Formats: sequence, structure tokens, C-alpha cells
Amino acid sequence: MKKYIFLLSVILSFLGCEKEMMDYEGKDGVYFCVQEVPPSLSGNPEIWAHIDTTLLPFSMLLENDTTVWLKVRVMGPVVGSDRYFTVTVIDSLTTATVGEDYAPLEKRYVIPAGERDGYVEFTGFRQEKMLDSVYYVTLQLEENEYFSLPMSIWRPLEHEDYTDENQNAIRHVVGLTDDVFLPKAWTTNYLGPYSKKKIKLLCEMFGLQMADFDNVVDMDMERQRVYAQGLDKYLKEMEAKGETVYEDKLDKDGNPVKMAVGPLV
Repeated sequence: MKKYIFLLSVILSFLGCEKEMMDYEGKDGVYFCVQEVPPSLSGNPEIWAHIDTTLLPFSMLLENDTTVWLKVRVMGPVVGSDRYFTVTVIDSLTTATVGEDYAPLEKRYVIPAGERDGYVEFTGFRQEKMLDSVYYVTLQLEENEYFSLPMSIWRPLEHEDYTDENQNAIRHVVGLTDDVFLPKAWTTNYLGPYSKKKIKLLCEMFGLQMADFDNVVDMDMERQRVYAQGLDKYLKEMEAKGETVYEDKLDKDGNPVKMAVGPLV
């Protein structure tokens, strides 16, 4: 009985302490708070997954010069005056060239009065050399008179295994490439296995931009199905003429792979 009374007193003591929990103390800090926008574009942005790498895939974008805003958040209270934070490039972890592949950074960036977030404006430039390669820029927050760096790692609480999910909170990597990656709006059951050759063919056939396949709102299931039916008709016509369209790869036996749509077409 004494054991249960002791446990109850511990629980009550904990609940009493919770009401008196202290706010963050010490010098205010900053950390990168860049998050991954889900394909649905919905949900609470405050609980979107944090990421420590941002990719600029120029093949999916409509402009040769592309700008992203990388969010930096304050750890500490909001104040009534502007504060500044600084960011540097880690040369040893950077393969892109400043002034050629990306615009020089500002000397400092602002956290506006009454706000807890500021943004690093990063502009990348499309280059021919990026067709088959990714060029990286590694950014790092620096301590200054306004902010320290109290949090080096972001640990998502929703994952049991923190080791595989840790994100660097004071560094952020930007990748610049013109390579073609699997877009968000690609349903294998309709469009079949993804390939660079196939998405380029779809763009040529239907007057599309590759960026269209990254828009899950406009490129819905019905639209994908219609495009897949058109592609299927074209592939069959080409095969009937003896001009079968093949992918740019071979199967495990070394034979060319025919381009095909998905099983639901």
C-alpha cells in the first residue's frame, strides 16, 4: 500500500511542477526551420517534416534563375525590434561556384520586430553542366551579438528511431541540378514505370512542361489517365509500323526494354 501512495505522490508532484515549467532561458538562438511541403499542400505547416536539404531541379521549373526562401526560426521570445542573423558558406562542403551557379549571400538577414521567423533568400542559376550532375551549396548559421546556436540537431518526435531521422539544425544544403527526377504527380498504374525519356516524350506529345508533373492539383488522376491513354495509343502505332519505342536501358538479360504505360490503362 505504501508503494502505491508513494507513486501517487510522485505523479501529483510532477503535475504540480508542470504548471511551473520554466520558459527558455539564456541567449536567444536561431536554427534552420525548413520544412517539406506535402504533395497535397494541406495540413498544418507547423507539423510538416523538417528537412536539411533543398533541391532546385531546374528541369521541373519554368525559370532559369530560381529563388527559394529558407526559413530560420528564433529559439527564445519574440521582441519588439529587428534582429539580425548571419549565414556563411562552408567551402569544403560546396561544389557550386558563387556568382556563376548561385548569387552571393547577404552579409546579414533580418528577424523583423514582432516575428520569430526570418528568411535566407537563395537564388540559383541554371547551367548546362547541371544536366547530369548535382552541385551543392552548404550554408551554416553563425553566432553573433543577437543569437547563439543552442540546437544543432532537430529530432522528429513522431519517429521511434531518432538516429535515422535527425536533421542538422544549423546547416542547410541546397542542391542545383537540371537532371530529371520522379515528379510528385506520377501514378505508376496509369503512366507506368517512370523514366526521363518517357516524361520528355509526354511533354513533346501534349505540349507540357516537366513542371506540370510536379503540380498534384492540376495533374490529377483523370488527367494522368488521359495522357497515359494517348501515350499507349502512340506506342502501339509505332510498334505496328516496326518502330517500337524503347527505354534507354536494358533488362537483366541485356535486352532493350519497351516503353509501356501502367496496368490500369
